[in-house]
Amino acid sequence: MKIFETNQPFIVNFFNELALYSGQYALFYLFMQFSAQEPFWGNAGHVLLLLTLIVQTTALVYFGEKIMSRIAFSFLTVVVYSAFEFQEGGLHSLLNIGHLFFWLSTALLVALQYIGYISKRQNTRFLIEFLVSNINIFIFIFIYFFFDLKLKLQEELALGKITEAYADAEILIGRLLDGFSEFLDDPAHVYIIIGGLFLSLTIAYSRIKILVLSEKIDGLLVRYIGEETRNKLVQKGSESNSMRLNMVLLYSDIRNFTVLSEKSDASKVVGMLNFYYGIWHETVKAHHGIINKFIGDALLAFFDKKDVLNENARFAVMSALEMLEKFEQINHGLQDKNLPMMEGIGIGIHCGEVILGDIGGERKDYTLIGDTVNTTARLEALCKECHTPLIVSEACYLLLDEPLKVRFSYIASLSLKGKEEKIACYGLIP
Repeated sequence: MKIFETNQPFIVNFFNELALYSGQYALFYLFMQFSAQEPFWGNAGHVLLLLTLIVQTTALVYFGEKIMSRIAFSFLTVVVYSAFEFQEGGLHSLLNIGHLFFWLSTALLVALQYIGYISKRQNTRFLIEFLVSNINIFIFIFIYFFFDLKLKLQEELALGKITEAYADAEILIGRLLDGFSEFLDDPAHVYIIIGGLFLSLTIAYSRIKILVLSEKIDGLLVRYIGEETRNKLVQKGSESNSMRLNMVLLYSDIRNFTVLSEKSDASKVVGMLNFYYGIWHETVKAHHGIINKFIGDALLAFFDKKDVLNENARFAVMSALEMLEKFEQINHGLQDKNLPMMEGIGIGIHCGEVILGDIGGERKDYTLIGDTVNTTARLEALCKECHTPLIVSEACYLLLDEPLKVRFSYIASLSLKGKEEKIACYGLIP
């Protein structure tokens, strides 16, 4: 459920908690008390309820992402207020209709949140959001009924029509149905209930439509820019998303792709690329990497887990080796699907400083730029002339542990296109 996300500002999460998930009963009850004749600040119980509600909501914002913390803190207000009422009036004070629904509404909302938390089915989560939105209106209607009943009893008590004992008995749990039946005798109350229910359904329906749209947009973001990149963008929000980072980069390209694409049907070329890139995605993700972009028949991936370069270099090289080992299997898969088979792939790996950020005008691309990116691509371009499917720069080679180092041999210090400085290159031993 969206409630467990913490990417939004504190004040947004605070009112989200208060208005939707954990504070409705206490909040509506306090609103009613503000309109009562008795001064609000003169009632210690109401002041305590307000302060506890603020503490509870704050705690849920900071700790509510963990389900057990959410369950515990969601009951804070009702427990503290009930303890205060018990101290003031004993067990009898806890047996009224107000306390019953305070506990029931809290327990119901917590139960729904728990189901939403553990459920993996999208429809279940939508149903729970729908129920939560409706429960808020039901709470409001009940508070209105309870407050109206208390005001009526107070007026009759002031006129001497009833005794205090009778007034106390009228708000006990056992009198709920009788009290509500009398409440419905007033046409205005019936109108409020029907209007509230209609409003509840309208709000709940609108909320579900927004959630469905949000899920679709979220799914598209993951599909086109990846889950990790999506998370980075969401966490940054509208702030500047540009940053300098030290990363290990991997660039891969398909050999003689131009000739292959000219000889094959366009739909089959796309099918081949989708199949091939799907395996790349699984492989890179398994080694804690992220594919930043697909560039025709090439791809750029980066590895920056925990900012430990030697670990990231190992992950990048392991990804490359795994893909090369899978190459024959990939071609068999393409053949089975009646798709064009590939002649080979080349892979370049390098490490260094890059800029990760929003590039573009109105339409932006969250991508990597910098000399390290260009160098990685040019290392890959050397694979064909050096007769090796994988080349790593010396900077990356020195980060590897011995079992991986022995799989590479020094090629030469080569001048890359567009660069004056030579780079020592190491190729994979066949």
